[in-house]
Amino acid sequence: MTQRRQTARFAPSLPPMLLLAAVFFLGCMSRYSAAAEETGTGYTLAAYLQYEVREPRFALIPQSARPGYPVTVAYSYDFESLGAQAQSLRAVLVSADGRRLSRAAFFSLPPQEGHGAPVKAAVLAIPFTAAFGDVTIRIESEEYTIRDLPFFIEDRQFHSETIFLDQRNTTIRTAPNPQRVAESQHIWGIFNRTGTDIYSGDAFLRPVTSTRRTSDFGSRRVFQYVTGDADTTFHFGIDYGVPTGTDVMASARGRVVLARYRIVTGNSVVLEHLPGVYTLYYHMDSLAVSEGDIVEAGALLGQSGVTGLATGPHLHWEVRVSGESADPDAFVSRAVLDKNEIFSQLTTW
Repeated sequence: MTQRRQTARFAPSLPPMLLLAAVFFLGCMSRYSAAAEETGTGYTLAAYLQYEVREPRFALIPQSARPGYPVTVAYSYDFESLGAQAQSLRAVLVSADGRRLSRAAFFSLPPQEGHGAPVKAAVLAIPFTAAFGDVTIRIESEEYTIRDLPFFIEDRQFHSETIFLDQRNTTIRTAPNPQRVAESQHIWGIFNRTGTDIYSGDAFLRPVTSTRRTSDFGSRRVFQYVTGDADTTFHFGIDYGVPTGTDVMASARGRVVLARYRIVTGNSVVLEHLPGVYTLYYHMDSLAVSEGDIVEAGALLGQSGVTGLATGPHLHWEVRVSGESADPDAFVSRAVLDKNEIFSQLTTW
């Protein structure tokens, strides 16, 4: 069964003399799909039984990564042959025991000279809670598994820290507040929305010139309240310890999808850069942009501050990929959507 799955190919057009053989072949495939369903593999070739000779091609960049890092998945094929299924294509990170760790929707890349077949890409993040080892990145639609690509999660260790909160910050975190709940639901709606616009796939700029950090991505945090109680959570971004009034710049070209005051994060800005890829800028003293603005890399977003849940002046910088927290440093080190690299690495698997 496994070998058959690995060697599956698209069926070519059939001349009239071979119609009978084609009917027999399709019947065999139907029995194979039913058997696969019975064995729990969930794999079917029905999506591939199109009269098309071009084989699908795939790219996976990189082919191993640490927790918190992004992965670009590309898929090249004549997607019209998939019909409505092409609109629901997604990449899913699947653990060795079958758990779905993260996912991202595919979006279309602009045509590349010299490459005729359409290409779709997806950017997903390795959760910072993921254990190291062999996993799978699955390309699938609503009904079909198209291809399983092997991937390896590298080992990574994170820091731990204890943060002591005063009465104001304790109240922000613990007191019931319907507005805080509504704000959380609103921003999660943004994170889980996948558009089609590509504003930038370049490597990110850091939002401030200072290199002083007061907290790193993925830190395991213990909040110590004035009541004596404690709460354990994670830090989803990087904190830069900069004075109030420090200029905060856009990390890349993007659209402002949020620019407002929020109870927990204070004056906040969220930029959309790619479908499902966002940067977040929290605890600012003032804002210089409005929702709906298109900003360029390095554009002024506002000044840093100490608004919301904050124990001192700083900028919290965060990246979200289809809702999953990702390490901002990984986006500075390389372009997350390097189209030249994607097209050069497209190959059969």
